[in-house]
Amino acid sequence: MYTKILLSLILGLFLLTPFSSYALGKLGHQLVCQLSYDLLDDAKQHRLDNLLLNLTPATTKLINAYNYQKENSPINFAKACTWADAIKRDKTFDSYKPWHYVNVERNQDSVEPNDCKKDCLTSAIIYHSELLSVSKKEQDKVQALMFLGHWLGDIHQPLHVSFASDLGGNKVDVIPRHGQCKNLHWYWDQCLLYVEELPKNTTPFQLLYSQLTTQMDKVNTPLWQEMQVYNWANESIKLVRSEGFGYCKNNKETCLPLRGGKIEVTSAYHQKYHKILQERIVLAAHRLTSILIQVL
Repeated sequence: MYTKILLSLILGLFLLTPFSSYALGKLGHQLVCQLSYDLLDDAKQHRLDNLLLNLTPATTKLINAYNYQKENSPINFAKACTWADAIKRDKTFDSYKPWHYVNVERNQDSVEPNDCKKDCLTSAIIYHSELLSVSKKEQDKVQALMFLGHWLGDIHQPLHVSFASDLGGNKVDVIPRHGQCKNLHWYWDQCLLYVEELPKNTTPFQLLYSQLTTQMDKVNTPLWQEMQVYNWANESIKLVRSEGFGYCKNNKETCLPLRGGKIEVTSAYHQKYHKILQERIVLAAHRLTSILIQVL
């Protein structure tokens, strides 16, 4: 009971934060981890909360700085899941940069275990799930927890499973429907979560959190097994190879780069894939919870 009351207070403060104070990329990861946290029972929530108490002052300060909040603000799971992006400018963690994605060849329509055995997104999920389960050091466990929460968001953003030649859509220029996102990857990371009609006195987080909460009971999640990672990756690669996605053009078995300048993100595209991204966030939350139930 105490844990749920504390969560409500922290979440209330989070919802009051002006939306302009954090990027939509952060919002996506925060939604995944908050929804996942909500699915845990009291005992697992308490275990997770206790792990986060092991964060060093330096890490707490870094996470809060990245989220534009006071340096000593409490760190809940939603905010902790942005840590893997917050450390990108810290050379100490340079080796983790490739862990945010997995690349395949342009003639591949699936991701297999042999495609990447280390230092990529699929292997990262397996590695940090195991580390969270078996490590005896609380510092290692809390770091694994933060990485794991972030990786589940990344693998469900389709362009984190794509092709190296255009940096996963970072070289696919777009004319954005909303915001300042100038390439397709950026648009999916951030601007696609913009809502076109926002009720008065409601933040995008409040609206999206409310909408996604109503969708949570529509998903059945099997018990966590490592091979499921490749199924999740294959869902993403299927999306990015689809014609309507605007990423590549299929020529027989090869997904060729699009030509012809910038792609305009239409209202129809935004509405269609905004809904799909919401579905991906819900799936990510359920699947993260399935892992946490077994390893916490």
